[in-house]
Amino acid sequence: MTTTHRAVEPSADSTLHFFDCLALAPEPWANGAGETRTIARDPDSGSESGWRVSLASLTGAARFSQFAGFDRILLPAGEDTVELHTQDGQLVARRGQPVQFPGELHVWLAAPTRPTQVVNVMTRRTSHRATLSVVSHSARIAPASTQLLIALSGKWSLQSALLHDVSLAPLCGIWLEGHDESLDLQTQEPGALLASIAIEAVGL
Repeated sequence: MTTTHRAVEPSADSTLHFFDCLALAPEPWANGAGETRTIARDPDSGSESGWRVSLASLTGAARFSQFAGFDRILLPAGEDTVELHTQDGQLVARRGQPVQFPGELHVWLAAPTRPTQVVNVMTRRTSHRATLSVVSHSARIAPASTQLLIALSGKWSLQSALLHDVSLAPLCGIWLEGHDESLDLQTQEPGALLASIAIEAVGL
């Protein structure tokens, strides 16, 4: 669970949300072949979503939904390797090593050795671009217009001009919109990993 000891109220033109991925309601994939939990989505796109970040559960062999016009990034949230098969070959996502592919691609998931979860980032390529970086040690980052931080393993602490003594447990995170203060990420745990997702608008 996310623990916040002290946080300053965001300004009127910025927002801040904390989340616990496992507390989010599950929903079926677009093709009904699996289950996912929406972490965040574009708040300004109306019915035409510009981007979406979710945590998908992989329990067996399945065909991924296709999303024409979108680019996708997939990162295992745990220790397991995820093997994907496409008409162009094989994609292998490992701990700390995401894979990227266009949403139009026909993708099949090989049956995992055990149920696992993956962070799934989708961006409409005509309007947004996403970058997913994996942090494994204390670092300072400059947030993008939209920034999500998700602790994958180990406990992380965050500090900034806005945030003070904020802790993130595994599969908990923070979603920031319109913040330009640098974020200091700290962990003392060997093997700790955190996903840093930066989303920017394009074509403006």
